[in-house]
Amino acid sequence: MADEADRRLVTVFGSGISNEVLPNVPQLTDIFRAHVPKAGLARFDATVADAPDPGVKYQNAAAVLTRQAGEHTVMRAIRTAVLQACPDVPEKDVAEVARDEERCREYVKSGNWRIPRGYQRFAKFFASLSGRVRGPIITTNFDPLIEIALRQAGVPSDPIPIPTDTTPTPQQLKEAIAQPVLHIHGYWTGMATSNVPTRITSERPGLDAVLKELLTNSVVLVVGYSGWLDGFMKSLRSRVLNKTDLLQAEVLWAAYETDAAAVTSSVIGEFVGAPGFTLYLGVDGHELFTDELERDETEAEETSSPFGYSRVPRVLVDSASYQPGAFAEGSQPVWADAAPGRWPVLSATVSLEQRVVECLRVGGGGGAVAIGPLGEGKSLALRQVAHAVAGSRPEWNVLWREPGAPVLTEKWLNDVRSAGKTLICVDEADLIMDDMVSTKDVWAAEGSGIAFLLASHDRLWWQGAGSTLRRWIDDVLFHGITEDDARTIALTWQGLGLLPDGDQEVNTVAERLATSAGAMAAKSNTLFGAVLDVRYGTDLGARVEDLVRKLHEIKLTNSVDLGDVFGGICVMQHTLDKDGNLGKGASRSVIAAMAGLDPVFADGKILQTLGREAAVTFAGNRVYSRHPSIAATVVNYLHREGTAEKVYELVGQAGGERLVQKASTLEGYRDAYLLSRSLSVPQSVWAATGAVKGTGHQVLESRVSLLRALRLEGKQRAGAYARGLAPRLMDYVDYRGAVRAFLVEFSISLRDEGAAQTSAGLAALALDDRLGYALDEDRAGYALVSLARSAAALHAQTGDAATKDAPALCYILLERVRGEEDALKYLNRYRLPAHHELRRLSTAKLCGRLATMFDKAASQAVQGTGIAMETHGILSLDTLRRLADGPRGSARR
Repeated sequence: MADEADRRLVTVFGSGISNEVLPNVPQLTDIFRAHVPKAGLARFDATVADAPDPGVKYQNAAAVLTRQAGEHTVMRAIRTAVLQACPDVPEKDVAEVARDEERCREYVKSGNWRIPRGYQRFAKFFASLSGRVRGPIITTNFDPLIEIALRQAGVPSDPIPIPTDTTPTPQQLKEAIAQPVLHIHGYWTGMATSNVPTRITSERPGLDAVLKELLTNSVVLVVGYSGWLDGFMKSLRSRVLNKTDLLQAEVLWAAYETDAAAVTSSVIGEFVGAPGFTLYLGVDGHELFTDELERDETEAEETSSPFGYSRVPRVLVDSASYQPGAFAEGSQPVWADAAPGRWPVLSATVSLEQRVVECLRVGGGGGAVAIGPLGEGKSLALRQVAHAVAGSRPEWNVLWREPGAPVLTEKWLNDVRSAGKTLICVDEADLIMDDMVSTKDVWAAEGSGIAFLLASHDRLWWQGAGSTLRRWIDDVLFHGITEDDARTIALTWQGLGLLPDGDQEVNTVAERLATSAGAMAAKSNTLFGAVLDVRYGTDLGARVEDLVRKLHEIKLTNSVDLGDVFGGICVMQHTLDKDGNLGKGASRSVIAAMAGLDPVFADGKILQTLGREAAVTFAGNRVYSRHPSIAATVVNYLHREGTAEKVYELVGQAGGERLVQKASTLEGYRDAYLLSRSLSVPQSVWAATGAVKGTGHQVLESRVSLLRALRLEGKQRAGAYARGLAPRLMDYVDYRGAVRAFLVEFSISLRDEGAAQTSAGLAALALDDRLGYALDEDRAGYALVSLARSAAALHAQTGDAATKDAPALCYILLERVRGEEDALKYLNRYRLPAHHELRRLSTAKLCGRLATMFDKAASQAVQGTGIAMETHGILSLDTLRRLADGPRGSARR
């Protein structure tokens, strides 16, 4: 079910399975009693005896034992109980071994254990699943029996104890090398457990956050669990009962009891009837996972794979439900698309396979990578070659990397190689390039038993470690198609009933496709662009508009829907990175922020749905529509339907939120945060407004961007906005870094209003040494240009001879600071002849004259605008002098 629903399986085990080999609840209560000091037995018996329910007796027993003998004694009692399942420990030695946590750990590694049938069968079933479907395992048990069963089935696993609210982050779980098993009530060799009622039922926001990530977009199977209101049940209840629609879990609850009234009388009764929740009665957890896998254990062994990877099938089962239209429309390929004869094997794909097979022939030590722009068929080629190799080279294990797979390490590669020669297949190879370089001593030698089949955007490959890896990894370019390729594509369309306009001749379609593809490649466009051109032509706009309307129906929050998020992706692509070659598309974390989610959810249902419905594609951590024409069509439609302002604001707000949450710049949030600077009005105002909302009351930089956009808007709103900010400048956390830019933008706004003197004073103040961070070339150039223009406007207004030479002085200084090209570009009208007397002045005298001219204007500007800052007497332009005396200035004199 999880595989068919394109979701991962999260399995939750209660004590019902372990009880086959471990003490049950009443027996464990007796073990607790045996560890109570003699003086406390009467109190223990009195407390436990009053509880009517065995579960409550057990919890009360744990609470009394904790108070009387401490947490360490409770843990020793639990280890005593768990050791009942280890026949290697004689009964007479159990008490001694239970006192030694390290010995207990050694028995887990090398001892013989009685494993419940349910765990054995589950482990074989789990090993047969693809890495994409395997989700974390959650248990309320303390014992190591699940991990041991998984190990015996060929799936390495690690226990993750979570007895308190100190939890691993979702990112740490993603980076786990082995299958994580979360023991949410603690682990038998840990420091503490959640046995007592107060700890079991207490609020655990950290655990809730982790479970929220794990349950999102998952099929959750619950087995052997009574469902008391602990941290797991509280989190599950909030996920299911809140009806989170697109992101909710599909919960399958397998209850052992056959009496529906008995089962639903507990908290489970709240779930019955909720969307996504199904209750099954009379399910024996030991018999649940029998099916075909138990009858044919060799199949489980054949299909087992390391955590985060799937074994590529040697035979792809033909599905009657396969729909070819999805891939033809631009969806990311699935394995069914790679079945032999289903879609053409293009010329570049043949070359890719030849390079890989040659590497396999010599025993590995290298491989091949398909590189090229987005939309050139690399992902399908990778699957086609991987499947072909899996079928033709049975001596090689062919593994496919799934999202969230662990990093490549030397140990991981050695473990994989110990199971046989292995071909590792990775789409989006930029994710593992650095790991490949750091582990090359393991794989990069002929006959190493390790080979790679990769695909990557060409820019990401060469900007990353591609040049380093070129010695071992052959690159195969995917860009454009041959005439033979065009004809086989047209023939395939004909066979599938997908020819455009229905009655066209194959040769005609092939000729159009080849012609369009050649034209596209010449313009740095893509094969998919040619497909769109031939299949839809002028009808593309209507199809894209239908798609956006459909996505608008999928609500993510009260105010944001999936159409808005897709619109944001298209806005960033259309504005910053039309062809997906610059790495400036919407990042995954920005997309998550647009949807109101934590960035750890960026790979969840949102991107999966967009990949399926909108055919988005990925380059590194950036997301794009499949073609620039799609992005342009969406952006135009947003303006026509009246939602453009909302979407541009949403993008800016997402970037601003990631900024104040101190996200890493590697997340790519700054492209969204500063989007307004690449836009014209009114779009720039919309995006900048969003950035201000996203940064809350903390950041001046976002307000400077909005001030700039309002100024360019030309509606005289900028000056009023700047005056509103002026009294609170020093309240912003980035005041020192953004204050010079604010002063210059305020200066330009006032000049536009005719207040030339105040404008000149603010621009001069932006050059002062003692303001904000040290003046640099960019900030100096920005301020000098504004000062020159404001000074010229002031002289035109007043005829004051004292400031007549100021524009020329600014030109000379700009030339010395930024170079002649910038000076001519911005201040050419104030250029002086080569032998003018002002050019002979030293930089110190030039700066001194400017300071004298505008010192009074700067002080008056501060007072007149209400700017919250101290002036320090006469302007100090010593840093400006040093910049002008630098290499550029010396060269000009």
